[in-house]
Amino acid sequence: MKAEKLFKNGKIYTMEKEGDVYAALATYGDKILKMWKEGEEITEEAEEVIDLQGKTVLPGFIDCHMHLLSYTQSLQSVNLRGCKSWEECKEKLIERAKVTPEGEWVRGAAFNHEDWVVPELPDRHDLDEISTVHPIMIGRYCMHVSVVNSMALQLAGIDRNFVPEAENSVEYDENGEPSGILWEDAISPVLNIIPDKLATFEAKKDAIAEVIKDMNTYGLTGGHPIQGKFCDAKEYLDIYQDLEKEGRLPIRLYVSFDEYPVFGMKSGFGNEKLKYGFYKIYSDGSLGSRAAALFEPYSDAPDACGVCNYSQEEMNAMCQKAYDMDLQIAIHAIGDKGLDIALKALENCYFKNPKPDCRFRLIHVMCTNEDLIARMKKLPVILDIQPKFVSSNVKWSEERLGPERAEYSYPWRRLIDEGFTLTGSSDSPVEPYNPFLGIYAVTTRQDLEGYPEGGYYPQQRVTTYEAIEMYTKNAAISTFEEDLKGTIKEGKLADFIVLDKDPFETEAKKLKDILVEQTWLGGDQVFKR
Repeated sequence: MKAEKLFKNGKIYTMEKEGDVYAALATYGDKILKMWKEGEEITEEAEEVIDLQGKTVLPGFIDCHMHLLSYTQSLQSVNLRGCKSWEECKEKLIERAKVTPEGEWVRGAAFNHEDWVVPELPDRHDLDEISTVHPIMIGRYCMHVSVVNSMALQLAGIDRNFVPEAENSVEYDENGEPSGILWEDAISPVLNIIPDKLATFEAKKDAIAEVIKDMNTYGLTGGHPIQGKFCDAKEYLDIYQDLEKEGRLPIRLYVSFDEYPVFGMKSGFGNEKLKYGFYKIYSDGSLGSRAAALFEPYSDAPDACGVCNYSQEEMNAMCQKAYDMDLQIAIHAIGDKGLDIALKALENCYFKNPKPDCRFRLIHVMCTNEDLIARMKKLPVILDIQPKFVSSNVKWSEERLGPERAEYSYPWRRLIDEGFTLTGSSDSPVEPYNPFLGIYAVTTRQDLEGYPEGGYYPQQRVTTYEAIEMYTKNAAISTFEEDLKGTIKEGKLADFIVLDKDPFETEAKKLKDILVEQTWLGGDQVFKR
């Protein structure tokens, strides 16, 4: 069989095992046909020869947890990321209000009050100072707490008599009125009345197509878009189906939902380009918003223990139904109590009826303890972590948790040593989807400016190889596709990237600066710098 393309003179890290390097590979169709080590004679003929000029090649990256449509829609809002004060946010929102017709919504996205001079959440009164003739909603970058103004509260019917689904998810002022700060599902009445900036199917599709092109520039050949209805992160499988049909889907997607599928569909239904993924449950909220559920109060807020979205009984029933439907189950669990609730539900399903090759997914797993780690080891779980969270949260995590709990936070080295499979992701739009920012974060345990010196609990640093594994080999394992992708091997999909530097010869603090020069999907080039 004559190869279609021959890639030679490369430094091809297969990620099959550490130090496994080849110099050339040939492709036929969308698969890798043959590979050669340095010094081996290449006898294969090919229709096209590509000289890699000594460049480093890795398997294509896979982002295992992202909200793709939500990121696309967030681009339509006022971008508050990077603002260093509420006053700076306020100025940006006032400018948007000036050019927005009265009665239409003003939305802001991705603020982080922990970056402000005074790290306190604004309330409805602060937003009322921006406008009382526009409904206003702003969301923290974690997507687990939002703030709305008085007009938005009134339109959504949220008043002193409003009863949220989850306890402690609405803040009330001294007069018993909602302050405008809404955690978790309490924002749903607002989301239900906000007009969609990408209102038509075609608008959504075109916007997503542009974002996917951008993802290719960062070496992403795969992603797991995940629905989270109550945090304004919807997904639509038919959008991706249409893009695939039109030849506008230069990426492989494993699309997951927080609702049960109909027609008996099971996880993995689809093809090599597009599959139905897992059933997602949100156990608790985020650490930065103090909505992650903790057994003991937050060290910097003694009256707060976070938000549990479901009771133990509700969580058990949801997991059992999904388990009986042969759905892969994934649970968002950040706080130690949120993780405990998730584990009890999985234990309830699995131990009374163990299924072969069951791969539960626990998402975030940021706060652990010895008991939780021991219980996770008894379950077939994969841990979907977001390495960049360490960089973003490094300045306040210990203050939130206190030193005793902080020692068990973001414990990636410990969990790898315990034998867990960890995958890498961005949780975009929470973090940028550039995998090298995550690889930098998990190997240095520092923010992008190098704080703190030596790293946050540096004993939990991982190696560069382990970090890249999270976005390649381990990512494929999480979707039962380790025989198809995730490493560079004969017979597997020809999904790979070409870099401007060798990450294994780059000091950790410079990993974030590595650029992708080429991205190949199924043997076709989808990006060239």
